[in-house]
Amino acid sequence: MLRSSNPAMKVFEAPQRWDDLSGSGPAAKTRSGQMTMGGTLQATAIQLGCALVGAIAMWIAFAKGAMGAGGAMPITVGIIGFLIIGGFILARKPQAAIVMGPILSAAYGAVAGAMSYAVAMAVGAMMAKNPELVGADQTWTREALVAQGSVVILQAMLLTIGVALAMLAIRAFNLFRVGGTFAKIVMMCTMAVGFLYIASILLRLITGGGFAFIHSTGPIGIAFSGFVVVLASINLLMAFQSVEDGVRDGQPKFMEWYAGYAVVSTIIWLYIEILRLLYKLYVIFGSRE
Repeated sequence: MLRSSNPAMKVFEAPQRWDDLSGSGPAAKTRSGQMTMGGTLQATAIQLGCALVGAIAMWIAFAKGAMGAGGAMPITVGIIGFLIIGGFILARKPQAAIVMGPILSAAYGAVAGAMSYAVAMAVGAMMAKNPELVGADQTWTREALVAQGSVVILQAMLLTIGVALAMLAIRAFNLFRVGGTFAKIVMMCTMAVGFLYIASILLRLITGGGFAFIHSTGPIGIAFSGFVVVLASINLLMAFQSVEDGVRDGQPKFMEWYAGYAVVSTIIWLYIEILRLLYKLYVIFGSRE
């Protein structure tokens, strides 16, 4: 039985036999109709590419000013709402992942692109106020601010790749396996963080506020972001673990796309959390210059 705290991977834990789900008995099942590691890697790569396209498209839209004044927040929140609804649909109908997986991955990429542009702009603005951070004083345009602040985007990408490779290596060499009570704790923490984020977004839309400690650059905010980065890393490890178990158990072919979607969504979540943590660190250390 597969176990994962990632909500997108919960479908792997269905109690029925996968042979029964397809309406055929074990004898009718052929290897060509089962989940394979190669097929999962291909589906993951395609959806990762869709996420990259979504991120680039959103970055360009922000750079060209296509969002308009005050339009970025509603659009981003709308995309997040679409992702939540789409995730619930896929959890009930994983067969739809071959169509919805790439679409949702592109939407995840769009959210990451929007946040990346906003963070790059903010970091660039901090550098403009602290010329010593970049070595020279100059007149800054918006494009220059974003270009200068993009260093944090590169750092977040490299750290995300590093963590993902580390989690993959842990599973490849079978160094550690998440299970039992620890897996349940991770699941509860993941759900708690998810509900906290949703509640914060709703409060911001209704009252203009939210949970301050989520965005705080103080010790509590830094500790929270660090905790969520670790939590996302463990979720990624469990996603890799679920893929491995799915291939071993001979789950249906369509689960390759669902597993790929789950891995991609977790990687993007990890990237966003690393980006948030780096931004907070830039705020702290930049203000001390």
